[in-house]
Amino acid sequence: MSAKSFRKMVVLAVVVIVVSAGYVRAEKLGLQEKLSKDVKIQLKDVTIVEALEGIGKKAGVKLVLSDEAAWKLPQGAATRLSVALDGPLAESMTEMLNAFFMRYAAGDEEMTIYPRPELKHILGRPTTTQLKLLRAIYTNAIGVYSKSPQNTINEALGEYVTVVPYYALDEIDTLLHHIAGKEEVEDLNSFELPGPMTVANMLEHIGRVGRRAAFMAEWYLLGVDFPEQVPEIRVVSSGEFREAKLDQIVDISFKDEKEEVVLQRLAKWVGMEVVIEKREPSWLEELISVDMQNIKLRHAMRNIVSTIDGDISFDISDNEIGIAGPIHVKKPAPPKAATPRATRTTAAKRTTRTSSDDYVGKISIPMDGGKYYIEFMLREKDLTEELKQLREEKMKEILGEKESKPKVKKKSSD
Repeated sequence: MSAKSFRKMVVLAVVVIVVSAGYVRAEKLGLQEKLSKDVKIQLKDVTIVEALEGIGKKAGVKLVLSDEAAWKLPQGAATRLSVALDGPLAESMTEMLNAFFMRYAAGDEEMTIYPRPELKHILGRPTTTQLKLLRAIYTNAIGVYSKSPQNTINEALGEYVTVVPYYALDEIDTLLHHIAGKEEVEDLNSFELPGPMTVANMLEHIGRVGRRAAFMAEWYLLGVDFPEQVPEIRVVSSGEFREAKLDQIVDISFKDEKEEVVLQRLAKWVGMEVVIEKREPSWLEELISVDMQNIKLRHAMRNIVSTIDGDISFDISDNEIGIAGPIHVKKPAPPKAATPRATRTTAAKRTTRTSSDDYVGKISIPMDGGKYYIEFMLREKDLTEELKQLREEKMKEILGEKESKPKVKKKSSD
């Protein structure tokens, strides 16, 4: 190839890259323009999925609810709401999603809905009561210390909420006195704070002051199971918080997803890092369907890993989930003896029907007495020789490939 021809090819490649980049930028600019345009729409008592479809159709934008967001809604994708948008799409969407502590992320062609970081303080699927309390924790301002830290919190939130353990209140008391510059005054029942702050501000600072600062760094809302039950804010260490997230009750539904993808997504719900040791390169690459309800997250992960012949461990101190496998590594098959040409030809014809990478079957394993099932897709290479032969015979029966008996020619009568 001449130098001149090579330069032409390079210039052409650069032009293609520049044109492609310009096309992507144009798409992003188009989406940004749609976000800035006014949208006026009213929807009454619809699911959030129906609301997103209606708004997206009106604005000419595709709105997608992520799996993470669906998990953090009171009734999942079936959560119902009424919408009245009147103004720029970006501002209207932000206001609508704030009610559920959700946010949107604008991609090249669509907007995806995700949960906001504040929802980490609600373990499992949130209730409307928990969302209301969480909103008050983050928005209601405290301007005055009233009698005690517990009383100050109750007045700020507008309801009685207990804070446990008891020494967390001592840390809040120390914090509020420190902020107001009142450390040396002992029996002071009431004083003003230098600026308004929220209960969330106090809770976030608990792990930074006081004698127990090293032991308390996280907090979450305990689930309310009964109508008259008093809401509870539980202050814990980072390790205790991870343990609580592993023990949260979850509903899981994945269909035809890679095993590794499923495990990574579940670990993301806990906020822990996954460290995988593959003893075979193809391990965790199979598709899996999982459907579990009302199960602890750690038990769900353990069940999945054990079912796919692996081992799992939870290192709370290092914030890691270790997954290794397969436990039973297959030994390489001994080399087969040479077969006659005719046999090789027949085998070649037979294997051309289905590639060894194609899916040929499915295994459904009942778990916990049939309460839920774990399903695995099977490739032809996963079958034993006996199963392959049985499958071949069944395929012949289905396709009508059985050898027909030779017909006897009747003698014609004179």
